[in-house]
Amino acid sequence: MSVVNSAEIGLVIFDKNYTIRVWNLFMVNHSGLSAAQVMGKNLFEQFPAIDRQLFAVKADQCLSKKQKVLSTWEETPYLFEFKNVRSKAKLATFMYQNITYIPLVSANGEVDNFAITINDVTDIAGSTQQLDAVRNEYSQKLHKDS
Repeated sequence: MSVVNSAEIGLVIFDKNYTIRVWNLFMVNHSGLSAAQVMGKNLFEQFPAIDRQLFAVKADQCLSKKQKVLSTWEETPYLFEFKNVRSKAKLATFMYQNITYIPLVSANGEVDNFAITINDVTDIAGSTQQLDAVRNEYSQKLHKDS
């Protein structure tokens, strides 16, 4: 658990019913909720703002295909609405996140649990958005001049 808690990514493990089984220190620090407060509880009861349909589609793909599934900040900016506290740019009030859904295959080959990792990609998202804005501005200028 010390490795799990020292990682600079969020890690949450769920069973098939979306009951929270593991909640690492990253999640504690950004959500303000201790592991004891959320473990054994349903994700959607604890976090009703989460897009249940999108989460369930990604989780079902992960569980049924027994393979990782990615959800990027470009698809949906975040899963958990955490404040942006790390980004140097401070261009966003919330943390942009990439989410990886990971099946946890048991010794008998069944997938009864899955994990998600939450990566803070706020700096990348901010830089990408700035670059897109510059490109659009330059493109518009080119069209006006031609």
